[in-house]
Amino acid sequence: MMRSLFSGVSGLKGHQTRMDVIGHNISNINTVGYKASRVTFADTLYQTSSGASAPTGNLGGINPKQIGLGMNVASIDTIFSDASAQGTGKNTDVALSGNGLFIMKNSTGTYYTRDGAFEFDAEGNYVLPGNGSFVQGWMARENGELVTTEQPGNITIKAGKSMQPQMTTAASYLNNLNADTKGYEIASIVAKYKDGTQKSLGTYTESSVGEMSLGMTGTTKPIPLEDGVADYPFKTTDTVTLTGTPVKGKALFSSTVTSVEANGANVKVTYEGDKSSVYGITDSSGNPISVTHTTGTHAIGDVSTISGTIASAGVKASGSNPGATELTLATATIGGQTFTNVKITVPNPKDFTYADGQTVNFSLVKKKIEADAGAKIHTPNTYSDGTVLDANEATTGAPFTVTEKNQRYIYKGRVNGSEGTIQSVTRKSKQPTEVTLTMKDGQVFTGAVNGEYKVGGMYYPPSVTTFTVYDSLGGAHSIPLVFRKVGANEWDMSLAGSDTYSYKEANGMEVSASLTKTRLKFDQTGRYVSGDATVSLTYKREGAEEPKSHKVTVSLGALTQYSGSSTIKAETDGNAEGVLKNVTIDNTGTITGVYSNGKIKAEAQIAIAQFNNASGLTRIGGNFYQQSNNSGAANVKTASDLGCTITPSALEMSNVDIADQFSDMIVTQRGFQANSKTITVGDEMLETLIGMKR
Repeated sequence: MMRSLFSGVSGLKGHQTRMDVIGHNISNINTVGYKASRVTFADTLYQTSSGASAPTGNLGGINPKQIGLGMNVASIDTIFSDASAQGTGKNTDVALSGNGLFIMKNSTGTYYTRDGAFEFDAEGNYVLPGNGSFVQGWMARENGELVTTEQPGNITIKAGKSMQPQMTTAASYLNNLNADTKGYEIASIVAKYKDGTQKSLGTYTESSVGEMSLGMTGTTKPIPLEDGVADYPFKTTDTVTLTGTPVKGKALFSSTVTSVEANGANVKVTYEGDKSSVYGITDSSGNPISVTHTTGTHAIGDVSTISGTIASAGVKASGSNPGATELTLATATIGGQTFTNVKITVPNPKDFTYADGQTVNFSLVKKKIEADAGAKIHTPNTYSDGTVLDANEATTGAPFTVTEKNQRYIYKGRVNGSEGTIQSVTRKSKQPTEVTLTMKDGQVFTGAVNGEYKVGGMYYPPSVTTFTVYDSLGGAHSIPLVFRKVGANEWDMSLAGSDTYSYKEANGMEVSASLTKTRLKFDQTGRYVSGDATVSLTYKREGAEEPKSHKVTVSLGALTQYSGSSTIKAETDGNAEGVLKNVTIDNTGTITGVYSNGKIKAEAQIAIAQFNNASGLTRIGGNFYQQSNNSGAANVKTASDLGCTITPSALEMSNVDIADQFSDMIVTQRGFQANSKTITVGDEMLETLIGMKR
């Protein structure tokens, strides 16, 4: 009977302990980062009156007879489940989710907590202000690199911290160059020079801007030589000197054909409709109308009139072209030559009345000119002394065909050798300042001075970018880098159209840049193949400190060439001097500084500790835990390495569930009452037993 009393007493003690824990949980329901505790019970030692026996052949097995002696507290566990994060708006607060704890250190040792209500003290130390303990983590190096394999230490970020200026050494280009950049066919090229002169060219490269001319024995006018056209070298058996060499039959320079003069030679001119009054015209065999001239001057696009008489039954509506009217001219004359059965297609809609026997006149344009040897090619001025190139000097030495306006003509030394031989060579250095490109569709573009262009070749409008470089004193300078398509999957680069670029800033600083590059190439899938660039910069300023010269390596490997649009942009290293304005913390615990120069830099990273058995940590008060024999050793890493997440500008709430605690309180109270009843009933039974003696 006494056993029941002691069992009741153990139940009272156990439930009292459970009530103590519940009360502690409820009191910390608003404590930042608090982790609730729970109590578990276990029964105690049993008194065995008889043991168990195994079954026999004639008798079954017998269970043991045991009397329990009450209960005790088996464990008081810490529940390390995550609680909700509550936003605070304070940038130094952090809430931790996952299996981990913040590491704190003070003069008495190292501790761990889930309380992230941190802030910076007067010395810039990142601390828990309630007790001054230092938050542990890794400080970034001067360049912002974080090395988290080292031992963590105190985090210190002082207000007003300065960032030293850093000279730019690298630029990286990102995103896309449009593969569908539209090209235009070049009709003419005019180079303008620093001396105020200009010149029409058939081929232009920056290396060809010097003007070379030959002094001849047979003429007083110098003959210009055009790089990319002239049949270099002009030499004699003596490779040192060029004098005494004839130029007969050699290509010298190119010019623009304005017209062709028959000059007694046969010049075949092919005509077509003017597309206004005449759509199409053919002879009796169905061929284009062509007239051979021996006199006159002819140019592409010139208008001529054809006159004729409509044949019998010669008007047919909706002929070979539905909706158009087809006329048959019994006879027709153009350029002094008469044709029979000429078919003319008249466009609709058009107001007209046509009838058999009617005399009609139509306008035709010259579409093609085929000149035999002896015809004269008329061109604009091309001689270096400004003399207009006359027809005799441009006489063709072989059949020549013109099919378009401003077609290029390669001038060669006259077959009769009347120019004589070379008696002198002159080269005048000319610095180009502008290249004007006229397209076949009439559009005019300004080309890059360092570009390469050819009449009949393609020109692609450039993609213009700028990137900012910082000098050794922290000064910022804007450098233009232009990307220009030059062929299939191939792009060239320039500094605002040239390989050199200079300008003067408002503070008197003269900035000079020069470009060294290889062409940018892509494969047929739009991926980068090759190409790089280096920009060298120098600075000059009278009466003031001059920054150091430096080079910027331009990386192009991240560029692509896909159809769509050009979204190319540059990112550079380097920075101006700056002052720390504020800090931010991300979900990895990285503390990033925001500086007045617009730069951001990693300053530190919060360290996180993880234990195999976090419930085995010893509570020491103040929201702190201490490592114990059963917690295991701390595994210190970053939050992301441990699978944890940090929520900035927030605090973790207590994980105490008030509903659970009130429910447990009721259960505990009833358990306590039941155990007290056991003692009461036992006492009454003892009293009855004692009363039997009377």
